[in-house]
Amino acid sequence: MDKKPYKLCCALLGHSEDVRAVARFDDGTIVSASRDKTARVWTPCRDGKEYVAGDVLRGHTNFVSSVCVLNPSENYLSSLIITGSNDKHICIYKLGEVEPMKKFEAHKDTVCNLRAGNEKGTFLSSSWDISAKLWCLENLDVPKLILTGHSLTIWCVADLPNKLIVTGSADKIVIVWSRSGKALHKLEGHTDCIRDIAVINDDDFLTCANDATVRHWSSLSGTCLGTYSGHEHYIYSISAVLDGTTVVTSGEDKTVRVWQNGEVDQTILLPTSSVWCVKLMKNSDIVAGSSDGIVRIFTTNSDRYASPEVLEEWERAVVENQQITESESTVKINELPDASELLVSGQKDGETKMINEGGKAMAYSWSASENKWTLIGEVVGTGGNDPGKQLYNGVEYDYVFSVDIQDGIPPLKLPYNKSEDPWHAAQKFIHQHGLSQMFLERVASFIITNSNTIPAVNTSSQFADPFTGGSRYIPGSGLPNASRHPPAPVLNADPFTGSNRYIPEATPMDTSLSHLSSSISLYFPHKNYLKLEQANHSAILEKLKELNAKNNVSYKMTDEKLAAIVNLAKGEIAEPSVDVINNFWKLLEWPDDIVFPILDIARLAVLFKAPMERLDFKKLFQIIKKHIRPDAIAANQMLAFRLLANCFCQNVGEKFLLDNCDDILRVLPLLPSLGSKNNQVAISTFILNLTVALNKYDDKLQRMKVLSVMITILPSFKEHEATFRALVALGTLLDGTQQSDIKQQLIKMIRDLDSIMNILRTTSESSSTLIDPHKKVANCSKQILDLIV
Repeated sequence: MDKKPYKLCCALLGHSEDVRAVARFDDGTIVSASRDKTARVWTPCRDGKEYVAGDVLRGHTNFVSSVCVLNPSENYLSSLIITGSNDKHICIYKLGEVEPMKKFEAHKDTVCNLRAGNEKGTFLSSSWDISAKLWCLENLDVPKLILTGHSLTIWCVADLPNKLIVTGSADKIVIVWSRSGKALHKLEGHTDCIRDIAVINDDDFLTCANDATVRHWSSLSGTCLGTYSGHEHYIYSISAVLDGTTVVTSGEDKTVRVWQNGEVDQTILLPTSSVWCVKLMKNSDIVAGSSDGIVRIFTTNSDRYASPEVLEEWERAVVENQQITESESTVKINELPDASELLVSGQKDGETKMINEGGKAMAYSWSASENKWTLIGEVVGTGGNDPGKQLYNGVEYDYVFSVDIQDGIPPLKLPYNKSEDPWHAAQKFIHQHGLSQMFLERVASFIITNSNTIPAVNTSSQFADPFTGGSRYIPGSGLPNASRHPPAPVLNADPFTGSNRYIPEATPMDTSLSHLSSSISLYFPHKNYLKLEQANHSAILEKLKELNAKNNVSYKMTDEKLAAIVNLAKGEIAEPSVDVINNFWKLLEWPDDIVFPILDIARLAVLFKAPMERLDFKKLFQIIKKHIRPDAIAANQMLAFRLLANCFCQNVGEKFLLDNCDDILRVLPLLPSLGSKNNQVAISTFILNLTVALNKYDDKLQRMKVLSVMITILPSFKEHEATFRALVALGTLLDGTQQSDIKQQLIKMIRDLDSIMNILRTTSESSSTLIDPHKKVANCSKQILDLIV
């Protein structure tokens, strides 16, 4: 018998704002949570074809952002509803009661996810405060377990049947935890904020993310078992039956999608802006909550389909919604210029321009100090959509404004929620950026005037460089799906060959450093390795094909073999074959003037465990040393230092570099002016990662050697970003030293050098907002001086 398609069963009306989360009891009762500060209970009747609006649960003072339910058990006889809110509190209700039996402050920020635990009477929560917690009903005064280890918002948490816990974060990492709170695996692969988790068997689970993909993971091996694509935009929610045969997802592309065996089996388009949440019922019905405040039920049971008249009206509403979105769009994407427009210099600092990149409107700002256009983000909310879905530093806001304070000052980012008082938000913004109080009325008026009318700029944490508050990469040239993936190295016309010239450009810092964006932050000791991970794999592959075809290389390969080598840089190969590894080594033997794409692949491959375990690192290190010599080609030298910086991220690379860093340290003082700006950033990133590694050990001699090199080359850093990273490295080395006698020796080495002390004093007193708009260099220098003087 052919399987019936999902069709609308009914729509549940009652909420006045977005439905952000849904949960269900085993008997089919549904609970929905909304931005209207309430949760609502819906009870099925007429065999599930209709639902009766039940209790309205009140108790929160802000958006209700999460909900889960606990079914009755032997020890806990009552059915319980648990809600979490932007007010930082969790409320617990007995089913049938509208006031909470217990309300407590569970987190220091929004409780964005709740999940029932596998042990009876337990549940889990996660928050914007970068923690997840396990709770037991027997004692809600203290959590049973607190999980910390991510660097940004933990958007989702789940309890696996095998007693492991998994969390997903805006830092793009999934962590698998033991019941004791030990991090067993850190799973990398998603390229944007991870939003939800679905458990599919005792050991495996699925995650969905803002990169528009679903990934299948093994909690035991810590490996990715599959990556599935089907959505066109952010995926916010995922739900699955326990055997994983049926999976449903929902997202920003206005759809609910039904998956079978990793492929989209059905797409359900909704007449709304965002489908925030989705849940599979025990009878296989789908419950979806969306930005129009409606909860909708879809079913494959034809007996419970809505009437033909309702279904006809439903189809009409979907079509009209699409037409309205297109007709009301204030940005005609097809009429926007392509990326070639970015070759034309801006007229003044802070000037903005929109570009059509792969069918997406991308906003750029002109940086006079860097003489280039830098990406602000994708322009969204331009079709009359609700703009309440912007991510900034991994946290969700209704708007993220670019505020142009005055000529000559780059626009500053102002995240804002509609629930905030505009004057309070303006005051907080002024304090954060050290602005004059005279701007208060101007900023508050800006918020009030624009919070409902202008297209908002999406500054996902993926695109923001936390060291500068802006984007540090050079945008690609209208590459497909540019809005969903990390921007690419530049493709420019080669004046000598007329072909595309692949340029590995500057890469943003890892978003784990977002706390450095505040002038009041402590910059060191830094504890996490920076990853130079942005890449355009398709551009690298095309360049490899071009060089492979045109040049007289010793070993030519098929396009399939080249593609397999590029896959090393994606981290999607569980176990690279011997042939792929051998071919990788053969390409590294290419002449120096064409080897740069292979070095770029190596730079990315070493970020992943599987390639690193198969590579002969001693052999790779000999190749690296060749390309960091003073007479090396500049592009190769930059990529080699990026490669070295990334090597720390895996244990084998960390250990080898700690044992052999003398070979690199000897070269650094010989480099003339440390090369280009990009090379300086690569070198300073390597140094910073080296100091992070050294802080794990107590090697006095090695610390002395590193500091000696650092103070020798510090005056040569002319690039603002490189100077900042070098200063963070200096502070990390000093402040991370545990033995007081060694620390005093290191401090004395710096204090005895007038050149270094002059740099620290000069930069600490700098008031140039054009060169150092967030005063990061100045504040970092002050912090070092406080440490050593």
